[in-house]
Amino acid sequence: MKFFTKEIKIGITAVIAIIIIYVGIILLKGLTLFNNDKIYTVIMKNVTGISISSDVLANGLKVGYVKSIKYNEAQQNMTLSLNIDPTFRIPEGTTVFVSKELLGASKLNFALGQYTAPAITPSDTIYGTESTDLMAAAGNMIPQVQQLIPKVDSILTSLNQLASDPALAASLHNLEYTTANLKTTTDEINLLLKKDVPQLMTSANHVMNNAETLTANINQIDIATIASNANQTLANANSITSKLNTSLNSKDNTLGLLINDNAIALHIDTTIINASLLLEDLRLHPKRYVHFSLFGKKEKEYKK
Repeated sequence: MKFFTKEIKIGITAVIAIIIIYVGIILLKGLTLFNNDKIYTVIMKNVTGISISSDVLANGLKVGYVKSIKYNEAQQNMTLSLNIDPTFRIPEGTTVFVSKELLGASKLNFALGQYTAPAITPSDTIYGTESTDLMAAAGNMIPQVQQLIPKVDSILTSLNQLASDPALAASLHNLEYTTANLKTTTDEINLLLKKDVPQLMTSANHVMNNAETLTANINQIDIATIASNANQTLANANSITSKLNTSLNSKDNTLGLLINDNAIALHIDTTIINASLLLEDLRLHPKRYVHFSLFGKKEKEYKK
């Protein structure tokens, strides 16, 4: 009886150990024994690095794991069953891709669709896209880097030759001289701005004030009255000119007769000629016209 009891104890212990080992393996894989997770179906062409219990991420957050992987020989693709947290909502338009870190394992990632889109149900199928393999991308870049190495070496050689060229030192010296001149010019400009510009601005303000005063004075002038008086003056001048033209063209007045009557003009000419002869005779024979005596003696009458 005691022996039987001992065997029973050993059996119970073995069963418990097996259960503990199984549960431990499940927990280490990230699986859960009793859950209400939703199972989603994903079809992908390539699942390199993905195995059962691999993490499923959405924007870096773990939302589930890979439950099973099945190869479809006819379609040459893979059907994956994903165990996803039931509280996680997957919108329509979501795709799946594989990402592999440089020093990490491959992971399955959701590229989520628009948040406003209806949610995908477990009966729907999610399709995979091309995988993102950083190691493969780095490997593809190696040939390109190898092609660039000779070019980089040539560039470095050219830079060394340029650095050892005396012309570069001369150019740097000239640049230093130019910089010094530029600093001197800048200092002079600053001095000009501090000294002369304020005076110039003061003079400009004074001119502007005078211009404002002149503008105010001009505004006070009655331009309309001046223009009216000028118009009136021009009208009077036009009237006088018209009357003068009328007088010149008419023989009813002295000025018209003088201009238009030739007889009067000839008479005036004759009068002027006689006056000239009289003045000339007066100059040559003044005694004929002027009689005077210091003693009151009456001279004899001059006979022609």
